[in-house]
Amino acid sequence: MIDFSKKTYKNILAEQLKQVPEEFDKREKSIIQTALGPESWYLEGFYLDLDNIQKNAHARTAKGNSLDLKAEERGIYRKKATCAIKKGIFNMPVPIGTRFSTASQPRLVYYVTEWFGKVEEGYEYQMKCEEAGEQGNSYSGPLLAIDYVNGLESAVLTSLLFNGTEEESDDALRERYFESLKVPPFAGNIAAYRSEILAIDGVGAVQVYPAWQGGGTVLCSILAADFNVAESELIRTVQEIICPAEIGGMAPSANGYGIAPIGAAVTITTATEYSLDISMEIQMESGKAVDYQEQIRNKIEAYLFTVRKQWGKSVGTRKVEYSMMVYIARIIYEILTIQGIINVTKVTINGEAEDMVCIENVNVQQIPVLGQVVVRG
Repeated sequence: MIDFSKKTYKNILAEQLKQVPEEFDKREKSIIQTALGPESWYLEGFYLDLDNIQKNAHARTAKGNSLDLKAEERGIYRKKATCAIKKGIFNMPVPIGTRFSTASQPRLVYYVTEWFGKVEEGYEYQMKCEEAGEQGNSYSGPLLAIDYVNGLESAVLTSLLFNGTEEESDDALRERYFESLKVPPFAGNIAAYRSEILAIDGVGAVQVYPAWQGGGTVLCSILAADFNVAESELIRTVQEIICPAEIGGMAPSANGYGIAPIGAAVTITTATEYSLDISMEIQMESGKAVDYQEQIRNKIEAYLFTVRKQWGKSVGTRKVEYSMMVYIARIIYEILTIQGIINVTKVTINGEAEDMVCIENVNVQQIPVLGQVVVRG
């Protein structure tokens, strides 16, 4: 790529003044410099536009809409933000479409989309957040009716069914684009399953295991967009898109009713959480160990998130193999970036002073999640 970084107003003006013979006055505020100034300013903007054009012409440097257009050339589209879907329980039946607000800030609106049935606590419904994004995932508790419902005494938002997600970032879209170039998707190969499943809203990663129960069977284990265990609603959605069951049946059908090719019975599942209890001793410039507890926990959480982001990437060549490790050295490194901590020793994971290996095979797919953190000083 052409380097336009030196095409600044100052440099352009200097280059033009060099072309003017020395016998003419070229000092600041002279007629010549005054005449060349606006042109130099305009040319700086011109070179900035050229730089943006060449960057947006390449997928590695393109951003926003330009990256969207580049990805669309390969049939890859940016995932849009999705709305959180949760369960709601009421003391009486409520009409579909009835709107409710959360009882605390930020005020979010959920509306009734589907009736699940009568349960011990009351009448259970599916609720959808009106605002797209992750903000609708976390709230659980009492709801305030926006639309009047005669006789309503209790309205509570409970468990999460489907994670709300933010719009796919440039980096995530770019990664999917380049992955499609490495191994071209071809009806039923691993790359095709990865490409189709990762394109579904709410999916963050996937492991593909061919012939897991013999020829014609495929197991696809997925993570949600936040790289945590997928909720049951997301698993059901992906199953319906990729390989639904026969009408009235339970098992995935190999008759090609979904994206999967005829002859392939594809099962969608998710990973299991592997809880890591981590303990350590730290040396501090001042204060007590408990003062650093929250910062240390946040650092380890951030590290484990980067580990989970690699969960769906195969490490084998012409071999279905996935690997997930948590390194003590990386934990120490992350903690030492906290201001005030000068040393970290005696780090253990689940009581062992060694790196932790997650099980990744056709029977069990694990993701590391943080359990208890014990800090001694």
